[in-house]
Amino acid sequence: MQVAWMLPEPVRGIILASGILEENLREIRLRTGRGLVLETAAGEVILDSSGRRVTSEAKAYRVTADDVKTALELLTGYSVYAFEEELRQGYFTVEGGHRVGVAGRAVTENGRVQRLGSISFLNFRVAHECKGCSETLFRRLYGDGRYYHTLLFAPAGCGKTTYLRDLIRLLSNSGSRVGVADERSELAACHYGVPQHDLGLRTDVMDGCPKAEAMRMLLRSMTPQILVADEIGMEADVFAIRAAAGSGCKVVASAHGGSFEELIRNPVLRALWEERRFERYVYLEKREGRFEVGAIYDEEGHVMGEEVCKRNISS
Repeated sequence: MQVAWMLPEPVRGIILASGILEENLREIRLRTGRGLVLETAAGEVILDSSGRRVTSEAKAYRVTADDVKTALELLTGYSVYAFEEELRQGYFTVEGGHRVGVAGRAVTENGRVQRLGSISFLNFRVAHECKGCSETLFRRLYGDGRYYHTLLFAPAGCGKTTYLRDLIRLLSNSGSRVGVADERSELAACHYGVPQHDLGLRTDVMDGCPKAEAMRMLLRSMTPQILVADEIGMEADVFAIRAAAGSGCKVVASAHGGSFEELIRNPVLRALWEERRFERYVYLEKREGRFEVGAIYDEEGHVMGEEVCKRNISS
């Protein structure tokens, strides 16, 4: 199991003994003083000290402060302070593209977080690629000899990043230069600047930079034909998208939204809709534990036909 190196003993042994395969593992939650909880493709699992599944926290393995401390040391190469900036943001990305969320006591100054002290909670988000999941969608985003400006939207945890990552790969390998503004290191999952995910042959990544600034920098330096950003929604993003579109660059992005109506209630996203900046809106949803494309909307907000993608994926 590739993620085993991130875990302290006895947590590593417990998960290996559970028989849960890495491809089914989504999250590992370490909460000091609480039971060991995993999120799998089938749902939540609580484990005891032998790796058996239990239904009550009273029977679960209790995560200790030493477990969390050792995990942090393993993840940071025994140099926690070298990751102080990432920890201040609440997460960091490690080799293999896995993302680790952290929480604990925040030390603030003038209302701003300076660092995290007494880290007591870790969330290991196990990285997964699903190559080919967006192939049907990819074909629907091309017409009249060009790609459409496209916005993917969905509630949290419904496959936006998975689909967007695969679209980048397909766009890049189809012959387009793609620039990726990867503010949170989730699309490329760069580790020391090197993408851990396959984003295609012609893709350049600006990692860990605020997405609006990253988009501007990519436009100036890498001459992308398609610019990609995950989870837009700030005013600065609007200006960057306008600049990209004005330069002839296509924009593919994602945003939070449980429905098209909810999406455009966000004043920033509504402004983009009123300007008709995006020509296609793709709604992703979860059905029976699987994620899939539910509908595609045109630039006016009208649904385009029935379900467009029958190929399910897991997030």
